[in-house]
Amino acid sequence: MTSRRPPAVSRWALAVVPTVLLPLLLLVVRNHRYLFYGDTQAAYLGWQYHLGEQLRLGHWPLLDPHAWQAGNFVAEGQAGLYSPLTMTVGLLSTVVGNVLVFTALTKIVLACAGSLGVYALARSYGAAGPLAYVAAVAAPLGGMTQYLDLPTWLAGLTIWALLPWAWWALRRMMRAERAGPFPALALGYLLVTVGYVYGTIMLIVVLGACLLDCALTRNRRGALRVFGVGVLCGLVAVAVYLPGVLTSPVTIRGSGIALRGKFDSDPVALFTSLLPTTAVPGTTLHVLPYDYAVWFLPVLLWLDPARLRRGWRPVAGLVTVTVLVALEVVGPAQVGPLRWPLRLQPFLVMGLVVLCAVCLSRYAVRRPSRDRLLASLLWVALAGVLALARFFAGATEIAVGAVLVAAGLAALWLVARLPGRRAEAGAAVAVAFTLGLTVLQHAYFPVPPSPERHLPAHAADYRTQLRTARGDVMVLGNVASLVQSDPSSVSDLLDGSAWYLNPHRVQNTYTTIGFRRFRDRYPYEYDGSVHTGVLDTLFTREPTTGRLRVDLLSVSTLVLVRADFPARRLGRPPPGWRVTAATRYAVTWVRQRPVPAAGAPVWTSAGTSVSPVSVSDRATRFAVHSVPPRGGRVVLGALAWPGYRTDTGSLGAPVDGYLVSVDLPADASGRTVTVRFSPPGWPVEVAAWWLAFAVGLGWCVLAGRPPITRGCRMFGAPHRP
Repeated sequence: MTSRRPPAVSRWALAVVPTVLLPLLLLVVRNHRYLFYGDTQAAYLGWQYHLGEQLRLGHWPLLDPHAWQAGNFVAEGQAGLYSPLTMTVGLLSTVVGNVLVFTALTKIVLACAGSLGVYALARSYGAAGPLAYVAAVAAPLGGMTQYLDLPTWLAGLTIWALLPWAWWALRRMMRAERAGPFPALALGYLLVTVGYVYGTIMLIVVLGACLLDCALTRNRRGALRVFGVGVLCGLVAVAVYLPGVLTSPVTIRGSGIALRGKFDSDPVALFTSLLPTTAVPGTTLHVLPYDYAVWFLPVLLWLDPARLRRGWRPVAGLVTVTVLVALEVVGPAQVGPLRWPLRLQPFLVMGLVVLCAVCLSRYAVRRPSRDRLLASLLWVALAGVLALARFFAGATEIAVGAVLVAAGLAALWLVARLPGRRAEAGAAVAVAFTLGLTVLQHAYFPVPPSPERHLPAHAADYRTQLRTARGDVMVLGNVASLVQSDPSSVSDLLDGSAWYLNPHRVQNTYTTIGFRRFRDRYPYEYDGSVHTGVLDTLFTREPTTGRLRVDLLSVSTLVLVRADFPARRLGRPPPGWRVTAATRYAVTWVRQRPVPAAGAPVWTSAGTSVSPVSVSDRATRFAVHSVPPRGGRVVLGALAWPGYRTDTGSLGAPVDGYLVSVDLPADASGRTVTVRFSPPGWPVEVAAWWLAFAVGLGWCVLAGRPPITRGCRMFGAPHRP
């Protein structure tokens, strides 16, 4: 009995993953750490590990007082506290031996999943299977995805992988009468709970586009379904983002509008984005083709205007998303706390490649003329001239890239004029040139812009530092510069949130928000490096309490980067401290009598006496033994984040601008006081999450369909040009 051959569309869908794997594996073979650069090492690895470790202990970590300014995870957002996907990755990260391999596999899976999502999305708009395949392969090879999201920004890669699936699910739900809401709700939830606000922004844009499509087709039921998903995802967004919004007044997050800055773009760069080797100098240390979108963009000149005028409505939403993202990409470099518009460039690439696939399937002329080819080549030539005018030093790579793009377009034009199965042959040519141009890019630009911090590949190697440390630890010096310049230094020091993989409590972890008054006093960098002058500040007395600031911070161990301090200073710790270790890279001072960890009472006013009962991440309980008639004050070794409450007395003004203080009444003597942290707006946030969950579950039940619907034709939507 002969086996039944799968339909051609299935073969194109199955070909997506192997094809996308090819360039990714080539990158890893050439540089086995390519997917382990920058913030992946300094931020995401540690955040995920910490979340997974706490979940294994049965604890949900909203706050870590030991990390001080980097410990407000619920306000940080990107910790993914509500995300099942982030939780799963975090739990797995706590049991793997090789974190480099685990991270690379995670990113490769996300890239392949996102590419499949692009294929499904293109098919939902009516793209032919071969052209949807081309879009799926080209989507992860845009400039920002290759050089920043893949090697560095894991959250950016995650939302990129989820968005096309959420978009596909919304379209499926609004078009099919019997389609249940579960896929759209689940994917929308996963997208929002990543905690990376650009994913939520893109979901809002896609929801608007779907509503536009419903309006054009007078699909009222579909519009109501899309609106319902939007409302429920909005409720989830309240839970995820409102803590950060309400915490922002005390943080360093920027405000205002800046037209130019890091990772910005402009209309000229957008016009030249078909050139894979266009490099425009910016504020970064490396010159890389961030703006590169897709080389076959000029095929849009091969469309039939008459067919487009007659049948534009089905692609209105897709065009709207692409145009809006393009406007955002070339917009101001900063609007309020939102910075670096090129973060959205991967979504522009997604929109452009899907638009090319769909429009060619629906509106292409049957045999493009020589004039259309010349118009396409003119676009390439003009883009090359503009790129050279901006960056003549890169003339060679720009010229080579332009010639190869022109050759690719000419090859596509020849295939388009042949009789027979032109789509299949064109897809083969397009993918071959796409992969070839990717090789060219990495020949000229082999290294991502984010720093290589040389952090260990094996989890066990994160646990050997600070062998003599006791209690809470503070590292002084430019650790980031040291680990980037000297790979051997990671035997003594780690960078950013990688300290979470170490058994000691180190406050020098990574944060994007920071506590403004704390940072004013102790000049930290975002990755946890701190100015050497902080050593002197720590041993000054805070005027309100008269205590040394190092005591108020509950620090029992100081680690000094040897290269950043005079040798005579390293060997002379203050009274009450001693040198316990002196290595090639660091000197460790430890208190002779370590103090309680962060969160405990560190000072009381005259006549006030308390003793700690219990200290946890969200609550400090202490027994009050005496309070003078006029009342007293207790200072805790914790940052005064918005959200602290006390069940006795009231919160006072933060001591030194950043420490939690409690004003006790005279009758507090003999009581046990509880000072508890809950994120600002917590009742509203919890209610919003539960309401979204309950209504979403009820909707799925009332829809009368199983959660994973049968016959889900995500890869086999009929092609109707």
